[in-house]
Order: sequence, then structure tokens, then C-alpha cells
Amino acid sequence: MLLAYRSENGAISVEAIAASANLTRMPGLLWLDLINPSEAEEACVERCIGINAMTSSERAALEESSRFYEENDALVLTADVTMQLPDGDRLKSEPITFILSQNLLVTVRDIKPRAFEIGHGRASARIEKAQNGADVFVALIESLIERVADRLSASGHQANAQAARIFNVGARGPNLKCELQEIGQIGANLALSHESAASLQRLTGFAEHCHARHHLAPERLRALRKDVEQLERQAEALQNTLNFQLDAMLGITSASQNNVLKSLSVATMAFVPPTLVASIFGMNFDAMHWFHAPWGPWAASAIMIGSVLVVFSFARWHRWL
Repeated sequence: MLLAYRSENGAISVEAIAASANLTRMPGLLWLDLINPSEAEEACVERCIGINAMTSSERAALEESSRFYEENDALVLTADVTMQLPDGDRLKSEPITFILSQNLLVTVRDIKPRAFEIGHGRASARIEKAQNGADVFVALIESLIERVADRLSASGHQANAQAARIFNVGARGPNLKCELQEIGQIGANLALSHESAASLQRLTGFAEHCHARHHLAPERLRALRKDVEQLERQAEALQNTLNFQLDAMLGITSASQNNVLKSLSVATMAFVPPTLVASIFGMNFDAMHWFHAPWGPWAASAIMIGSVLVVFSFARWHRWL
């Protein structure tokens, strides 16, 4: 799909464009958005900007050193962007390419992140006052950074809620399987957000370096780069928190297992003396005639019960139970 955003009478309009359209004759054109484009749509945009609009496989195969460059007076930037999957719990990361050529912005993408929804909510792109493609580009990057901040905040809330469950003294203890699954999901989403923040940091840094040739506002890019750096530090702190919670959860589980093994050991030890007494009283030697007395079974029972009480009292005194 090919969407064209134009500035008309101070307002932004959007329309779907056919692959056969002549884009050079469209007045007020600010932004061409290629969403999972066909070959014909890519060719149409390439005729307009004069450079190659990379396909999905080409973007995925890009090395880190080849994601940011200038070609034919155009600025080409590729960043990893995350979007929320329909289940609401998982994130997906895909590269999006931004091409800024002569005040016209071209984006090539296969995903539909909320940050590209124009005028739908706080974290959507605000391009109402955009005068050229550079303004649209900065607005989109601002929106993407806001979405990363929102996801890091959500991960932080999830981590705090999980910590409350793990360290709840009055509870029976964490459900190891469920908690491990949740901490793994939080960690996976956090890793994708961290990766996206790092990619956007490099993108803003490169754009700031060559802002003069492409009419970009350096102060806005500098502010965005600082925001992303702060988000990266926040993501690293959250990762340390998750690692601590994982270690604590495994430690609590190990302590619970040790307590169970300790109780079993004490129970086993408590039955050793009665077994010894029963073995002695079960001897059939003629010289041990008092074992055959009428009071023998009662004496054996009393000694066995007494030995069990002694062992349990000793264990309680040493706080083994």
C-alpha cells in the first residue's frame, strides 16, 4: 500500500495512491508511506526520489554499518521499531527505513506501529504543523521514542507487580513455572525495547551530524538523542532488576526445597532409634530372658516413643523444624 500525505491550506491530507501515479505532479507532497509495498509501488516511489527503496529482505539483511548513509543528496536511515502483537503481551521488532530526499520523506515498512497513526492518541505522530518532509521525519521519531518510553514504563510496572508477588511473606511462595514464564516475557519485551532505543539513538545521532544538508532542526534532534540515552539507561536498570528478581525467585524456591529436605531428614532420623529398639527387642537369644517378660512390649513401646520425642525436641531446639 502507498499512502501520500500532503499539506493543503494548512491541513494535512492523506490518500492512497495507485502505483501508476505521477508523484512529481502532486502539490504539497510531504510524506510517502510504503506499507508492505508491491514491486510496482516501489518502482513508482523510486522514480520519484531517484534512489532504491529497499525491500523487506534487503532491510533485514542490512549490517549495522550500512543502516545510515547518504546517497544522491538523500538521507537514508534504517531503525528497528517495535509494535505490540494482537495478544497484547508480546512485541515484534522489524526494521523501518526513512528516506529524506529534497524535503520529501519516504518510509518503507512491513509493520504498523501505533506511532505511525496520525492524530490517534498521545503517542501518535503529530504532523499537523509540518512544513516539509524533515518536520514529518522528526515528528515520527518523537512518536517512536514516546512508544519506547511507554513500553519501558509498562515493563517497569510489570516487574514491580511481580516483585510484590515474589517477596510476599504471607503467601505460600511463588509459582515457579508461572513466574518464570512471566519474567521471561517481560525480559523478552524489555530486550526488544532496549534494542529499539539503541537503534533510534544511532539514527538520531547520524541525523544530527548531517542536519544542515537536509534541513533538520539540530536542537530537536539533540533533545531526542538525550531522551533515547536516558531510555537506554532505564532499560539497563530494568534488566538488572529482572535479573535480581530471577535470582531471588530461584533462591526462595531453593530455600523452600531445602526446608522440605531438612524436614524429611529429621523425620528419617526420628525413626532410627525406634527401629534400633525394635531390633533389639526382637532378638531370640535365651540369655536375654527379660525380653520375654510380660512387660517387655510395653517397655519397648515406651522406649521407642521416648526416643522419637527426644529426637524431635533436639531438632526443635536447634531450629531444624
